[in-house]
Amino acid sequence: MDVLPLAAKSLLAVMLLTAGSAKLADQASFAVTVRLFVPARVPRIAVRGVAAGITVAEFALGAVSLSWPATSWINPVVFALACGFTAISGAGYLFRRGQSCRCFGALSRRKFDAAAVARSAAIAAAAAVAMARVRSSLLGIDGVEHLLLLLGGAVVAFAAFAAARSLAVGRTIGLEAR
Repeated sequence: MDVLPLAAKSLLAVMLLTAGSAKLADQASFAVTVRLFVPARVPRIAVRGVAAGITVAEFALGAVSLSWPATSWINPVVFALACGFTAISGAGYLFRRGQSCRCFGALSRRKFDAAAVARSAAIAAAAAVAMARVRSSLLGIDGVEHLLLLLGGAVVAFAAFAAARSLAVGRTIGLEAR
């Protein structure tokens, strides 16, 4: 049964790299979503800082989780983040229904709705599965393998960033043409 936690951990790591990279490509739009959940008196620079912090956290957690799979402390951190996603999805559904969540930056047009809450709950469930113990012999990799996993993660991150940036710029150009 070691396959399920490792598969969940890998899936979550790639998802976090993708989401963080896509948000990085269009930070201004993600900051608009963050603004939905903070008081109006909070300065714009603070909202952008929170958006950047979330972006960096997702990217870093995804990179570490993918490249150093034996790092067990990261699993509860990813679980806590996933629970946070679920709480935000629930609050968005209750108070900001129909607004864009920008969960994957410009790569997603999803909105805060019941399906978003279900997706977030599924992510949290996968993160719970990823916390299960795995035989250490399956996690024993060397420096070259760490580097290769990190490079693979970089390819995923670059692809997500480039795609999201292209979409974000395309939407901006489309808005300016109107």
